[in-house]
Amino acid sequence: MRTSTPFVSLLITIVLLAFASPLLAQKVQGVVVDANSHAPLPGARVQWLGTLRGTVCDNAGRFSLPRQAGDTTLVVGLMSYGNDTVKVTTESVEVALAPLSTALKAVSIRKRRKNTIHKMTDVHPTEVITVEGLRGLACCNLGESFENSATVDVGYSDAVSGSKQIQLLGLTGVYSQMLLENVPFLRGLSAPFGLGYVPGQWMESISVSKGVATVKNGYDAITGTINLEYEKPLKGDRFTLNVYENTDLKSEATAKFNHRFNERLATGLLLFGTYNARRTDHIGHDGFSDYPLQQQFNVVNRWDYEAPSGFHSQTLFNYIHEERLGGDMRFVSSMRGSDSIYGFGGTTDRFHFFTKNGFMLSKTASFGSQVSATWFRQSAYYGLSDYHGEEKDLYVSLLVNAEVSGGHTLDYGVSFRYEDAAEALRSQPWLSAPVTSFGDEISLREVVPGLFGQYTFRYGDDFNATAGVRYDYNSHYLRHLVTPRLHFRWRIAHRWVLRGSAGLGYRTPHVIAENFGLLASGRELHLNAPIRMEEAWNTGVNLSRKIDLGDDRELTFSVDYFHTGFRNQAVVDLDQDAYKVFIYNLEGRSYSNVVQADVNVEPFEGFTVSLAGKINDVRCEYNGKLMRKPYTSYWKGLLVLSYHTRFEKWRFDLTTQLNGPQRLPLNKGTLQGEAPAYLYMLGQVTRRFKHFELYAGVENLTGHVQETPVIGADAPFSQAFDASVVYAPLMGRLFYVGLRFNLL
Repeated sequence: MRTSTPFVSLLITIVLLAFASPLLAQKVQGVVVDANSHAPLPGARVQWLGTLRGTVCDNAGRFSLPRQAGDTTLVVGLMSYGNDTVKVTTESVEVALAPLSTALKAVSIRKRRKNTIHKMTDVHPTEVITVEGLRGLACCNLGESFENSATVDVGYSDAVSGSKQIQLLGLTGVYSQMLLENVPFLRGLSAPFGLGYVPGQWMESISVSKGVATVKNGYDAITGTINLEYEKPLKGDRFTLNVYENTDLKSEATAKFNHRFNERLATGLLLFGTYNARRTDHIGHDGFSDYPLQQQFNVVNRWDYEAPSGFHSQTLFNYIHEERLGGDMRFVSSMRGSDSIYGFGGTTDRFHFFTKNGFMLSKTASFGSQVSATWFRQSAYYGLSDYHGEEKDLYVSLLVNAEVSGGHTLDYGVSFRYEDAAEALRSQPWLSAPVTSFGDEISLREVVPGLFGQYTFRYGDDFNATAGVRYDYNSHYLRHLVTPRLHFRWRIAHRWVLRGSAGLGYRTPHVIAENFGLLASGRELHLNAPIRMEEAWNTGVNLSRKIDLGDDRELTFSVDYFHTGFRNQAVVDLDQDAYKVFIYNLEGRSYSNVVQADVNVEPFEGFTVSLAGKINDVRCEYNGKLMRKPYTSYWKGLLVLSYHTRFEKWRFDLTTQLNGPQRLPLNKGTLQGEAPAYLYMLGQVTRRFKHFELYAGVENLTGHVQETPVIGADAPFSQAFDASVVYAPLMGRLFYVGLRFNLL
């Protein structure tokens, strides 16, 4: 990263100079106990109010915490117990926490959560979409959960399969890392349809962090991290049911069951099913179904356990089965292999497991482990082209977190990943154009052991920085990988925060799965093997400001700039020939520059306004010519309005997106060069009752759709056919209704 080296050197110098000035502080000592039994509570978190400085109680429930000028109030909390704030007037305190069950019987305090939270204390620029924000959308799955976010863009990969993909910092979602409760989740072959594997009603929140992540979760988070939080059985309601139906007769049902065996052990069961049995041809009137028929069954079982000693364990099992059928309106599954009627079909099975366990090593150090495993199998066909993919993935991480003098922390550990993926692409011999020129099967097996460490320096509440590095060995590429990363947060003035980050990232490309939509075309695929590992530097800065407006209202402002520069990239070249696609290693430059500004304000109680704008400058050299990356909006504007009446009986949400023009690659259609900007709107009205709520809404209120979603629909088995040119909505105006039932 030639242009970023001075930036990195300056930040490292600041951190190293700061290390030479350890803080001298007084200490406060105490013990945290159960309010009923007065038994000590190991693992309770103790933190100074309004700061990042805290500690965890030892096995006897005791703690010791440095105290600085202005430290007057402690915040004490533990899962399954109510939080408490304690004024500190002496050097020794005792805090009694009430179990949640007791606290709820005594008093119930309800405070409305914001739709979106921009965290001011995190070292990363982080946007949190809360459960309230998710409820303001139809939010059938993860792919429909970013409509009120300017940071993440979502679009269809093709006009046949219904598959969606995201963009973050102007680049496809494969360059960001998807986590489930801080454990790697959707990656590899799961990427094409992965956004549909996460029901919206299961999620408690979605955290979107821009820029390179810390080194703890691997080397492949280049443009950002998306962390999903599911509902926890120790804190969740006993039973929740959501049913949904839209005007295209797509039905969905979500159920959540939580059972507490006692205050330490709980289990949760999450169920989801969707069924879409109606075909429509409203868009293009070309004889092709607007959206495939779909059936999905999705189940999660999780267990949470907290031992009195401070040991905490979470284990989750997830199984998904999905079937899709689309293409020509007349096509049925028994016609598979027909060379007269074009059809799309696919069957997916996916099993995912993780367990996280942690305990205190001492009153200032803790140990944690993560183990996750995924098995994935997909069989699909586009016309006469057959695809089969199977993947096995195992991930293990062991981490130690230790607090050192002055509130600084040290994280270090080891990790191991094993991935075995195989993709097979075959075409029937009577297809007029060859689908592939690189053989039938691509296999990839990686064994990646690694170790990492990072140091977090804190100077009160004004400055903190994290410098980390990790080493990994990748057996597939036979490469030793060194990943340096640096983050800082500086409160430059009252409620003004400046953040910055820089780091290197790597990733293994899966060229077929990540370009699945191209199979919905007559283009010949040409792969210049071997494709090398992708490498990129990412640097960014963020400036944020928060203003109190009184009555628990506030205004937040944020502006940031991020640059991603590739050393190597798997380039997908659609511009040499309208009838061919070439995939090769980067020769020249490839980069993205993204500037984004956000304003969130509550002008008066119950009414919130979110306004955002973004500019994307994303370019790559295709066959020696530097060009804008296709299917990426040059700019985007977003306006989100939300209003709720007193006691939140009624709620009204309206989201407006203005999506800028996009460059189109060379294609067989009539629209060449650039796709125009378009307006996209969606809204919802919710009526809340004591134990349930009714909601109704509309998607794509303006009804704007792509004029020709399927090019060459009258000749689907020729090179003139192309359903991969997607630059606008593929679904027209869509109305829906739903019911959420809740039993505390």
